[in-house]
Amino acid sequence: MGKIEPYSTRPVTFKEEVNFGGWRLKVYAISTGGDSVTEELAATGLNAILPELPQPASTNDRYGVGFVIIHRGTLRNWFSLDWWEYEDILFHKLFSSPLDNMARVAAEESAAIACVHELKIINFEKDAWIKTALAKSGEPDFDGYLRQRLIS
Repeated sequence: MGKIEPYSTRPVTFKEEVNFGGWRLKVYAISTGGDSVTEELAATGLNAILPELPQPASTNDRYGVGFVIIHRGTLRNWFSLDWWEYEDILFHKLFSSPLDNMARVAAEESAAIACVHELKIINFEKDAWIKTALAKSGEPDFDGYLRQRLIS
């Protein structure tokens, strides 16, 4: 068994809200040590993964809102595409590219979901969804959901 590195937090940055094909998505960035998510990596990842969102963005059961995580990790660049459907179901697609070839973004075929650093964002987004879309009777507040942003 290999040695496991001790946990240390990685900076999480809210980058922007993007609009794509009727979708409104929060974009977060995570990076290891001194490496950062460059604008080039973010743009490359978004251009590769956003076309994978289902269309139309909004239906009776799909709300056109979600989030993206761009993570410059130790093994690969990771791109997580997440959106809400059917009231409380988070849909998720995972993509990656080699650290030395960021343009080679491809869908992950493994059973990987997320690392502990990404789970921090996913947990925050779950709580934001409960507060803005599920907690009140009546209409969900999608604009309020998009205003909820993890700052760490």
